[in-house]
Amino acid sequence: MKYTLDHLYGIEGQVIVVTGGSDGIGRGLAGALADLGACVGILSLVPEACDKAAQEICDRGGRAVSAPANVANEQEVAAAFRKVYEHFGRIDGLVNVAGINHIGQLAQQDMDDWKQVLDVNLLGTVLCTREAGRYMLEAGHGRVVNISSWASVCGKPGYSAYTASKGAVNAFTQCMAIEWSRRDINVNAIAPVMVITDINRKQIADNPGYLERVIAGIPQGRTCQVEYLVGPVVYLLSASSTFMTGQTLFVDGGCTAGDVHLIKPE
Repeated sequence: MKYTLDHLYGIEGQVIVVTGGSDGIGRGLAGALADLGACVGILSLVPEACDKAAQEICDRGGRAVSAPANVANEQEVAAAFRKVYEHFGRIDGLVNVAGINHIGQLAQQDMDDWKQVLDVNLLGTVLCTREAGRYMLEAGHGRVVNISSWASVCGKPGYSAYTASKGAVNAFTQCMAIEWSRRDINVNAIAPVMVITDINRKQIADNPGYLERVIAGIPQGRTCQVEYLVGPVVYLLSASSTFMTGQTLFVDGGCTAGDVHLIKPE
């Protein structure tokens, strides 16, 4: 067998739905996948933002369709995936990016805010995976990539809802990988360290010195960026990952390997 990059990592022609695809990480990944030849379904909450993100891809020669939905609403999710399927005729992949956070100490936190984080981050991932799975099971093939977080394995004050939701995403990833393991549907997760987006930009601005402290604890000395996630996502969507399922891949600049704090000599 002669290997080629297209055979190993090519995603051209694949139909991939990206949730949270109208901004932040989702928008960056959707654009990158379209640049690599994939047909992209942009699924996000605000219709106008969905339309704009899809149009931008089409304007530069890519293929995309806007499919707005609240990821925590079963009926809206079903309608969005049906729209993508009717437009492109298939669904090969799903990248679950949609996520929110409400930061607060648990003793003072509004439980409606806490539940909303789980509704979007966990229930949204579950509903979108289930809906994509219906098309993938019928086709006998598929790839699901869940965007988790380094916070899924590292506690942090004020992040109880976010950490719980992302830890549950990791567990859900494992469960679905086993459930669909004989159906040629691979389910994996990617867990980045901090990526600066709208989800944390205000927190950074309101806490002088916070970003510097975060960066000081990352072995590579910088935060993650959307472009650092493109390669891992493409790998998990491509033929190269055919025997990899149920894994959480940490894209964290070395954080899970250890810390960088040195003991000063006596």
